Amino acid sequence: MKAGFLEECSDALVTMYAKCGLLTKAKEILNTYPSRDVLSWTALISGYAQKGLGKDALDYFEKMQGAGLSPDAVTFACILKACGSIGAADKGERIHDEIAYQGLLESDVVLGTALVDMYAKCGALGKAQQVFQKLFSRNVITWSALITGYCQHGEGAKAFECYEQMQCENLFPDAKTYACILKACGDIRELDKGEKIHDEILRQGLLDNDIVLGTALVYMYAQCGVLIKAQETFNRLPYRDVTSWSALIEGYTQHGQCEKAMEYFEQMRAEGISPNVVTFTSMLKACAAVGAIAKGEKIHDEISKEGLLGSSILLDTALVDMYAKCGVVSRAHKVLNGLYSRDISTWAALIAGYAQQGHCEQAIICLEQMQEEGLSPDHTIFSSLLNACSHLGRVDEGHMYFALLTKRFGVKPDLEHYTCIVDLLGRAGHIDKAVRVIQEMPYSNNIEVWSALLAACRQWGNTYIGKWAFEHAVQLDKKNTAAYVIMADLYASAAMREDAKGIQVLGVENEA
Repeated sequence: MKAGFLEECSDALVTMYAKCGLLTKAKEILNTYPSRDVLSWTALISGYAQKGLGKDALDYFEKMQGAGLSPDAVTFACILKACGSIGAADKGERIHDEIAYQGLLESDVVLGTALVDMYAKCGALGKAQQVFQKLFSRNVITWSALITGYCQHGEGAKAFECYEQMQCENLFPDAKTYACILKACGDIRELDKGEKIHDEILRQGLLDNDIVLGTALVYMYAQCGVLIKAQETFNRLPYRDVTSWSALIEGYTQHGQCEKAMEYFEQMRAEGISPNVVTFTSMLKACAAVGAIAKGEKIHDEISKEGLLGSSILLDTALVDMYAKCGVVSRAHKVLNGLYSRDISTWAALIAGYAQQGHCEQAIICLEQMQEEGLSPDHTIFSSLLNACSHLGRVDEGHMYFALLTKRFGVKPDLEHYTCIVDLLGRAGHIDKAVRVIQEMPYSNNIEVWSALLAACRQWGNTYIGKWAFEHAVQLDKKNTAAYVIMADLYASAAMREDAKGIQVLGVENEA
């Protein structure tokens, strides 16, 4: 092609190559024949954004502005998508300021939706909500962007609230919205709501050949523990991809059917589907739960070969946790040391592993190393240490950790921690000390604490304090069936049959 003709056609060629996904070709032409056409630059920026190459999109956006060209609304929408794809909230916010300065936002629903989507993807949900509220016009796509953001960042209840508000504005969900809200139902274990949405989807005939929607249903039922329904839905899918397999495997793992999860993992591979980060994470959790160290090591090898180690905090933590729970704490520590980035949950898995093996000094060293990295021990670590001591009956160590975390590391104990201490003392037979903790703690009006004490009294046959704990428990909840059962059992074990019958009668009366 002659140079002169190529120069004349360069804008059209850039646009054509970019829209066909041939970004290298589009870039070569634009670099050779710098364009004065905003459409050409926008086409290339859009191409990068569509492929998730946010950094490249931002580079060309800055080059475009450096060439003295002003972005239009379409360019801004594309670059906001790029910012969302790489979590560049700061750059997205600066672009937001430019849009507001040019007065482009007031009547442009596409641009408004792009802003909501960018902030939501970056986890700036407060900002996303603010932009959303100020929009003059909102459509289903705008609502879906906000709902998706809440779902992706663990705000299932908020997502469902938005879903209901959307319908109040006479906007009806599309397949994408339904898929998001089903995920939210799974995350917050709202089975009834999920089933109603399933009925709506069937009435509208949206499920046929829609793998994304079908997978969302599998996920919802699996997370809610209705594994038979999850399996039935999975079996009816027109085809299964790694996401649908992962949804089912994750459900079986979370609800304690780890052998079943492993079985489906092998079946998935037999069908030629390679695991992803979610699948590997679920399998490591399954291995940890059943102590399948050999299987866990094989998965570790695969993760390393695939180059996935370090790509996800959840995966990294699951690997550390698997080795720690299988008793190979030194291997868990080696994995953690090899990670480029680790957060509190990764450290918590290792520290809990040391605590479970009774290696107190090593657990404390890890706490100190964590602090040196700028991470302070939080309630998660506190709970994992105390739970480990409670289940192993290590009273002295539990007290030591409690004092260490409160006095040295400044962690303020919450209800869960006090319940752990009461449970720890109770399991070890130190009922009087458990009572003293309850009397001194700021959460005495809580049923979990009294239930822990009552269970300890049954274990050690202490009817006197057991009766006191029972009275407090039923005062807080008269229909607490477990309290009546435990107290009746305690009396029966002490050969106080009349008292046991009296408790049973009282339980029936209060249940009515």
